[in-house]
Amino acid sequence: MAKELLFSNREIIEKIWEEYGLDERSIKEAVEMLKNWIQLQPHLPKEEGSLHEARLERWLIRCKNSMERTKQSIDMYYTLKSLSPEIMSDWNTQSKWFKTISKLAYYTPMPQMAPEYDRVVCFGVLSNDPTDFVIEDWYRMSLMTFEIRMCEDYSLRDIFVIDLAHYTLGHVTKFSFPSMKKAETCIVKAFSTRLKAIHIINVHPFAEVIVELVKSVMSSKIAARIQVHGTDLTELHKQVPKESLPTEMGGCGGAINDNWNLWLKKLETYQDWFLQHENVKSDEKKRLAGNAISSDLFGFEGSFRKLDVD
Repeated sequence: MAKELLFSNREIIEKIWEEYGLDERSIKEAVEMLKNWIQLQPHLPKEEGSLHEARLERWLIRCKNSMERTKQSIDMYYTLKSLSPEIMSDWNTQSKWFKTISKLAYYTPMPQMAPEYDRVVCFGVLSNDPTDFVIEDWYRMSLMTFEIRMCEDYSLRDIFVIDLAHYTLGHVTKFSFPSMKKAETCIVKAFSTRLKAIHIINVHPFAEVIVELVKSVMSSKIAARIQVHGTDLTELHKQVPKESLPTEMGGCGGAINDNWNLWLKKLETYQDWFLQHENVKSDEKKRLAGNAISSDLFGFEGSFRKLDVD
């Protein structure tokens, strides 16, 4: 098991810079430009410090060195913190909700990077009992991990591996289109995650509705990258190196529980920062171009009803 949760050395970092025509000097210049731009936006919060600069740098990388796209993503991030408090607030590792969901589900970026500088991220549930499983809390916990990656990770794309082995019909009924769409918007637009592939494994017949729901919230471009493997992981291993997969998925990257426990400790080290950052969000009343509308952002309107399963 690698000691580093997010392995990336200087060589990898420079290779990623080269991908977008960047170097240390141009990145510093771009970060200063972004800081200056934020200062001119009355609705955006004014942050300082090394973590803020680290996040701006990774935003730039994730947006492929496009200054305009980076600005849009930053704006979206702070706006979603205002408009989606059910998944973008109360990031507190000492809260009851966190202690409950962290025992029931996991979201684990694997330490060993895949070829082409891709980060493999594995997630699923740990218990067959859905009684205390709250899907919004799982999204919220996952986004906390995304936040840490924005501060520390260096990678080009993500490869998601979703394990449905422990899902039951009770879990399926907890999913809803609106909450999943909000989570997808946060991941893809606010954190500018570039998804290379989504692999869904151990799909029970009744869980196929989750697969279809995942496809429905994604753009057609990303939905086309979803692959369902069932219990036969032969094709998964052809595309994702075993070094980047946990033991339970036929890999040699350590057990899921071991990886997840390390991430829980990492999340705890960010506790003070999460609390300080709680109210760092957009002030929509000060937005020059008009207030952002929730339905415009997420592409839906109306009541947030739970998914009906026959």
